[in-house]
Amino acid sequence: MTATITPDQDTRALGERWPLALNDLDQFAEMCSDDCQVWHSTDAKWVPVPQAVEDARRRVGGGEPNFEPRGLTYTENGFLNQAFIAVELMGQPMRIHVVQIVDVEDGKAVRVQEYVGPEMPVE
Repeated sequence: MTATITPDQDTRALGERWPLALNDLDQFAEMCSDDCQVWHSTDAKWVPVPQAVEDARRRVGGGEPNFEPRGLTYTENGFLNQAFIAVELMGQPMRIHVVQIVDVEDGKAVRVQEYVGPEMPVE
């Protein structure tokens, strides 16, 4: 049996906006607290949001990423977000599975862990 989590209003509002904000890195940054840290399974290091945004833009050639929402599940501390990200690897378009664990306080993301499918290269 799965427990149902009922998030507070601020967490629900953030969760509802989160999937689309991933395609607008400025909006993503605004949804995070000033001291929010982001971790990616591809490099296993914590970075502040401005560096995470810079790294994301570099990985997609200077533009915005192309996330496709797949589902959101609320947790005790925030939510889990599942998505695909459309990328090009070695000249071939691919959709790579991503799972994010987002901890929320006062309506802002305070910690984001992103697990990228193993088919994703480190750089």
